[in-house]
Amino acid sequence: MARLTAGGVAFDVDAVAFDKDGTLIDLDAAWGPAARAWVETAAAGDARLLAELAARMGLDLDHDHLVAGGLFAVGTVGQLYEATLEVLGEHGSADGEAVADAARHTSALAGEKGNLVPLGEVAMALEALRGEGIRLAIVSSDDRSAIDAAIIALGIGHLVEAVVAGDQGLDPKPAPDALIEAARMMGIAPSRMLYVGDSWVDAEAGRAAGVAGTVLVGDVDPEVGELARVVVPAVDHLTPLRGGSAQRDQDDAESGGGNGPDLRSAHVLAQEQTGGDDGDQHRGLPDP
Repeated sequence: MARLTAGGVAFDVDAVAFDKDGTLIDLDAAWGPAARAWVETAAAGDARLLAELAARMGLDLDHDHLVAGGLFAVGTVGQLYEATLEVLGEHGSADGEAVADAARHTSALAGEKGNLVPLGEVAMALEALRGEGIRLAIVSSDDRSAIDAAIIALGIGHLVEAVVAGDQGLDPKPAPDALIEAARMMGIAPSRMLYVGDSWVDAEAGRAAGVAGTVLVGDVDPEVGELARVVVPAVDHLTPLRGGSAQRDQDDAESGGGNGPDLRSAHVLAQEQTGGDDGDQHRGLPDP
């Protein structure tokens, strides 16, 4: 059984499922431009409507910043569409569906390569996990096309075994359906899988699905952090234990053989290889 540590806590799991936005890639970089384009398209020059859409959907217009836990940050594109229709209806829009459709098309901006900024050494972290036999999945509220674009930009397509997207017709997070589907696709029980996300919906979905634990990454609100087992700065702070099994670690300890598990994270290994500054955790995308 593959094992890893996160924040000093050991997990005996067979797989890790990752959220995408705010976990693997920078949420504001990806969705900030798309969110602004969405509400501006829907508002069509009406300043009052623009402010209402932004407030209802979780966008700070002054800084193009997504509000933590807001609909733009955690919702599906379908939920954003429905919320837009609702606000337009409240404002008496006669062609709400057409306007909402136009706004929905702006979500494609979130999948443009220039907006996909990895959070830490994502590819190296996932390579390290997969190298120790830990299976990998992505479970995101975003549409499949945006997830595929991120997978390509990050260079992790050969590592990811299962993808569950927000447009597959499953109940969205915090419902457990998407995580249960990811486990089913890999042929394992949810209890053999760790989930890594960045928001309260991730923590609640993990709990409801019965996963082995939920790890949250980034600058998480303390109240949200309490919902998770562990909070770490980024996914490159997940560390696979060399050898891939608790039994091997025990055998090495009993025999005195081996050098013990390599507990350095992908983040530390990257610093050793590049000589980079420890505070520089936001890297550019790999060349296509």
